[in-house]
Amino acid sequence: MDLTRTLALIKGALFDPDKTWDTYLPEAGDWSKTAMLLTGPLIIGSGILAYLLDLIIPNTFAFIPQPTLMMALLGIIIQAAAAVIIAFVVAFLAGMFKGKNSFAHALAATSLAFVPGYVGNVAMQIPWIGGLLALGLGIYGLVLLWRILPKYLDIPDSSRVGHYILSLVCSIVVLVALSAVVGASVMRSGTSGFTIPDMGSSNTSGSGSTARSSGAFGELERQGRILEEAENDVYEPPESGMLSRDQVEQFVSVVRKTRAYQEDQTERLQELSEKAEAGEVTSFGEAFSGMASMVGIGAAEMEVVKTGGGNWAEHQWIKEQLQIARIQRDINDTVRHNYALYQDYEEELRELGY
Repeated sequence: MDLTRTLALIKGALFDPDKTWDTYLPEAGDWSKTAMLLTGPLIIGSGILAYLLDLIIPNTFAFIPQPTLMMALLGIIIQAAAAVIIAFVVAFLAGMFKGKNSFAHALAATSLAFVPGYVGNVAMQIPWIGGLLALGLGIYGLVLLWRILPKYLDIPDSSRVGHYILSLVCSIVVLVALSAVVGASVMRSGTSGFTIPDMGSSNTSGSGSTARSSGAFGELERQGRILEEAENDVYEPPESGMLSRDQVEQFVSVVRKTRAYQEDQTERLQELSEKAEAGEVTSFGEAFSGMASMVGIGAAEMEVVKTGGGNWAEHQWIKEQLQIARIQRDINDTVRHNYALYQDYEEELRELGY
């Protein structure tokens, strides 16, 4: 980690955001670099500083619990989960609004925009004025987010408002769900019974495969790798624009497996919610799995393609050609050919909700 560069980015994001964004944009495609250089230090640094400041200036209200190292660590972990969720939501919706569906660029954009928010997290511990400072910095962060998203995710002006509002709403909904799962466990079990598993251990398979993270962040790391691999996929469509039967069968298989996977993850999330309501979730790893399930539901189609050895760019092209064929049907020989293939699988695709 380059601490000097990290501090320069934080300072620039606060006082000279446009220049800082332009400078960092060429590096934004590497999500792991952003995580190590910006997102991680911001989350860990703000969490530790807030904890230390809270110890130095203790609150005087009896109903506010005194800070503990366990609470600080839990807050850092939740913020890390939130950063990943928000970046994923912003990137996914960018693709829907004709922008660039890039997890790496979304993570860079949200990390840079929310620098004031992380500073506000520390400032909140200051008596009397801390709350106002945090509120002001939070609002400033939302303004920066509005400005940076089109630059990093190529969102058209006509879609900018819709993407921004929907991103905020979806992020809030997902984070509230995460907070409900974690909060219910903490409130009912108490931090003394709320255990945190290994966050960064690695393991290797007997065949000598590359070491992989396990524990609470293992699933998110795996999702990040899948997103990165998918974004790097390239596909050169045939000049004729015609689909093959094998391609359509492959697409239908992906849709079928995606639906089954989403139903499984939804069922797991429902079971976890019921356990949280009953106060039966006593480890952060178990609570964290709920967030992983949420991410898994949203990225299910991509995960099915990539874990099956498929090409995400080709899959997206097949989907687009089928959509055109379904709408246009017979405007030319290519569409007529593709529509005939679509009709062979139309009934099953409709049953699957496509």
